[in-house]
Amino acid sequence: MELDRLGAVWPTKLSFSHSFVRTVAKLGFRLSRVENSLDAEGRGRVIYQAEVAGAALTFLVVSDLLHPQEQQDRIIATRWDAVACLYLGRPSEAELATTGRELLSVIWGRATPGTAVWSRANRSVRLFDHVVDSLAAGRQPDPLQLNRVGYLIRTTSFSANGRNGILDYACLHDIGHPLSAPYHVQMLACYLWREFGFDLATHLARLRNPRAVELSPDSRRYMGVGNSSGIGLVPFVVRHPRLVHNWIANREHALAEVRLARPDGETLAEFARLIDRAIRYFRDEPRGEFDEFESGARIAADLACARRFLDAGLPCNVATGQGARFAELIDWARKEVAIEAQELVNSLLLEFHNGGRIEPGHLMVDETLSFPPRMRVGALRKLIRKRFKWASRYVAADPPEREYFWYLSEENMEPRRGARGIDEGDQYALPVDFMGRLAQLVARLESVDPQTSLGRFLVADPDMRFMVSWAYKLAELDFAVARMDLLAPDFSPLKIMRFQLAVYGMLKFRPRSKTWLRATILQGAGLPDELACGQIGDGLLPSMPQPQ
Repeated sequence: MELDRLGAVWPTKLSFSHSFVRTVAKLGFRLSRVENSLDAEGRGRVIYQAEVAGAALTFLVVSDLLHPQEQQDRIIATRWDAVACLYLGRPSEAELATTGRELLSVIWGRATPGTAVWSRANRSVRLFDHVVDSLAAGRQPDPLQLNRVGYLIRTTSFSANGRNGILDYACLHDIGHPLSAPYHVQMLACYLWREFGFDLATHLARLRNPRAVELSPDSRRYMGVGNSSGIGLVPFVVRHPRLVHNWIANREHALAEVRLARPDGETLAEFARLIDRAIRYFRDEPRGEFDEFESGARIAADLACARRFLDAGLPCNVATGQGARFAELIDWARKEVAIEAQELVNSLLLEFHNGGRIEPGHLMVDETLSFPPRMRVGALRKLIRKRFKWASRYVAADPPEREYFWYLSEENMEPRRGARGIDEGDQYALPVDFMGRLAQLVARLESVDPQTSLGRFLVADPDMRFMVSWAYKLAELDFAVARMDLLAPDFSPLKIMRFQLAVYGMLKFRPRSKTWLRATILQGAGLPDELACGQIGDGLLPSMPQPQ
């Protein structure tokens, strides 16, 4: 749970986008485009109909065209290249028309019944025109260009789970919908954005030249969907600790099982092929504009070392004569390569975990925090000392007013970090300073008789109620609290942002600044006809298409 390690993780087969792809490939997937009314500039309407395990869904896209200078990858934007809605079932024409209007209002719009996701997106400024020009000229786009960007469509939001009156996950779970797992409806919307990007580029290319070629399957599979995330993403991790625990525990338990596996020759050969693919992927990987993470060249070099370790053969257990466990490789990596390569080895090893689909119930969580009122203050102090000993290195007990604070920006409609005395709004600070609040709780607990019950303690000090519940409930969870201080002067948000995006299943982490990160999702995911046949695509690290 140290920030350096959380900020080094990569997607796994358990990440939301990858578990979504595996789920629909297993349950059965069908997709068709039932309407395309795009004009010569790509303005108009496109409607897709999908089926997952026989359940019908409809994806409406209302397409526009902005000048690149008008594009904004922020929630405060008022126009986009396209807006979209994912419905359960088949909406009426009146519902489609209403949604087309309501989508344009980010905050105050209201979803029609049966709405699962609202989303907005822009075309890639760097790649979209290149792909259209290439197809119109009768050739495939340059693979190096595809690699440099990675997507045709870049999303700015996926509103779901109750926002704007949209159906929440509990409803999807109650009706037994096949996409009731958290984030799976967003992942379907994202997948359909990818299809729309391909269709839009082909449409525009054919208007220029009726003999324009289509994107090759390799090029389509290699591209994902872009995403831009800002610092507003950060408070989510501290405000939803039990959810974060489930995210990480799922991965760690699977990795613990993989550690015990004794791979046979066929499994080792398959893992070696995954390492080779990863080396090729990272040798070609461009860097972001702001260096926060390891370069692709460094990761590729570390993976080459892992490949040589495999070639030498995992050491055999002399006492038993049995082949070594994957634990030998994991332990070797922790000693010999950088932390990002260590975590990449873990991600690749999880490909051999026998758990396939993540069941919806595994990630659903009740985030209520509670405590036993009869528990003694001394018992809680002892529990905190045992489970949160590490927290003392961040802040002193009962600290003075801290230099920084977090607030909800009226202008940007997102959480922001401000400096006291410089930025306004400290009186409305968001309650995310859990390290400082924990230190205050410990100081208050130490000021009373240890035999006092928590109930009596809180009668005298009711402001501590939330932190008593927080400390008691989270002390039993190993992965609930990231070891970081959001108010520290040197706090860098990029690592915790990357952690969240990796859980969603994103790759190509490209920092644009210290507070803005671009990434790509669904890169390598199987095409619709492949998912229909149960094929998931290229997995975690897709191979770049060959030049044609």
